[in-house]
Amino acid sequence: MHAQTVDSLQNLLKTTNERYPKYVSVLTKLAKEYAESNPDSALSLSNRALQIATEENWDSLKGQIYIALSTSHSYLAEYDSSTRYSFLAIETAERFNDTTTIIDGFNNLGIDFMFQEEDDKAIEYFQRVETLSRLSKDSLRWGHALNNIGMMVGFAGETEEELDKYEQAATIFNAIGEKEGYANTLLNTGTVYTSIEQYQKAEEFYAKALIAFEEIDLTSGIQNTLQSSAENLMYMNRLSQANELAKKALELAIQYEFRQDVVYTYNILSQVAVKRGDYKAAFEYQALENQTKEEIFNSEKSQQIAELETQYQTEKKEQQLAIAAIQLEQQTQEKFLLIAAIILITVVGGFVIFSVKRQASLQKKLLEEEMDHLRLKINSLLGNPERAALDQAVINKSLHQPLSDREFEILNLTVADKTNREIADQVFVSVNTVKFHLKNIYSKLGVSNRREALKFAFDTSSN
Repeated sequence: MHAQTVDSLQNLLKTTNERYPKYVSVLTKLAKEYAESNPDSALSLSNRALQIATEENWDSLKGQIYIALSTSHSYLAEYDSSTRYSFLAIETAERFNDTTTIIDGFNNLGIDFMFQEEDDKAIEYFQRVETLSRLSKDSLRWGHALNNIGMMVGFAGETEEELDKYEQAATIFNAIGEKEGYANTLLNTGTVYTSIEQYQKAEEFYAKALIAFEEIDLTSGIQNTLQSSAENLMYMNRLSQANELAKKALELAIQYEFRQDVVYTYNILSQVAVKRGDYKAAFEYQALENQTKEEIFNSEKSQQIAELETQYQTEKKEQQLAIAAIQLEQQTQEKFLLIAAIILITVVGGFVIFSVKRQASLQKKLLEEEMDHLRLKINSLLGNPERAALDQAVINKSLHQPLSDREFEILNLTVADKTNREIADQVFVSVNTVKFHLKNIYSKLGVSNRREALKFAFDTSSN
């Protein structure tokens, strides 16, 4: 996020009347700027913009507000809400012939389906973005669409087409002076060349990307480029340079609290230290990596527990009210049945009373079991259940080309039915990197998809 952009938007808010359309537009733009770094604040800004637009009947502004809401939910990994707002944005935009918002809606849908690993849907929406942007001569969105399509075909192993899409996107971004988009395409291209072991070519693109990111002072881009370049230099055995760049990347990651990048950079520094024979430093970096992982895990775990505790307390009150209502209904029915029993003076009356009590008791028991289930959910977060793991030696014994430690770790998490996003979060790499490793794993196992890989792993282990 550019600090200058945010400052100018915040200053504009202070000088604009809340009941002017411009105020709502600035709120929406500010929400988009905050979406990545602080999605909760972005949601708050977007909801305020939607409230004002609804009160003032400014329906034409709602399309972009829905886009801001969709983007914020997407960064929170709340994909159901995100896709719902994207479709609302498209529906609203079609009423007002707002092509830009329609394009943004399709783009957000593509991103959400990409993160949910529904690649066919993702590429379908990105292609719609590309077509609409080209026809409407919206070069900025056209460039981003080509960049996103490049990532998608890269996931499918189409390296040449991926590089071609990045080159087309870079040409467009360069022509319109879109420096951030241009820098990202350079970084993406460098990553591709690293993955296919053309390290010298990758280094050229990383150098260009770093210059481009420094020109616009985009810290996250600078940090990611330094990190990728350090890893590339490590593969080239230029260890002193790799160590120097990794330390710079680590300094930025710590300063700007890019927590997962801190973990990943410690890992690179540890690998470099091993290659240099400095096992003491390697051990220290490994310890710092594990410590940071633990801090992230504990932070996320505490947040989950707090959320579940809140949910538990809310449901507990609801259950108590429901039980009280059942008891009141039971008492009312018992009185009625007592009168009926006196009037009828039959055994039937007693039987009905028994049935009513039994039904009320069962309802109460079901409600109490639901509460117990919620308690178990909380307790499960506090526990540390162990699960059986594949045997790396057994798997590798059956392969012509053995799996690396990282590949085996990712295969093991795949067997545990983790999604690519969950695997990426657990091993502190990007989803792109997970998919790249999976492509290599499939190749070594002689399979073409996750289901076949799991079958191979389990068949091999059982034998």
